[in-house]
Amino acid sequence: MKKSGDKTDLLPGVIRGGGFECNCTVALVTKLTPGASVDVRTSLRITATEQTPPDGAYNLDVLGRIFKVKRENSKWSSLPL
Repeated sequence: MKKSGDKTDLLPGVIRGGGFECNCTVALVTKLTPGASVDVRTSLRITATEQTPPDGAYNLDVLGRIFKVKRENSKWSSLPL
């Protein structure tokens, strides 16, 4: 049995907001840390976009689920799930 490990899945997504819309690639990162109890942490991170949007608030559509995301200082925030 595997004791620990990280897994990253790349998923297609769409960013929308304020008249802006473009396709993107999203990394779904799962970290598994064994211990007395197993600790599982999952997050979403935008890794690539077709266009560079201005800083602001957007909706991220990944596989039909909508997440609120922010772009600040030209960087996307990571979303803990």
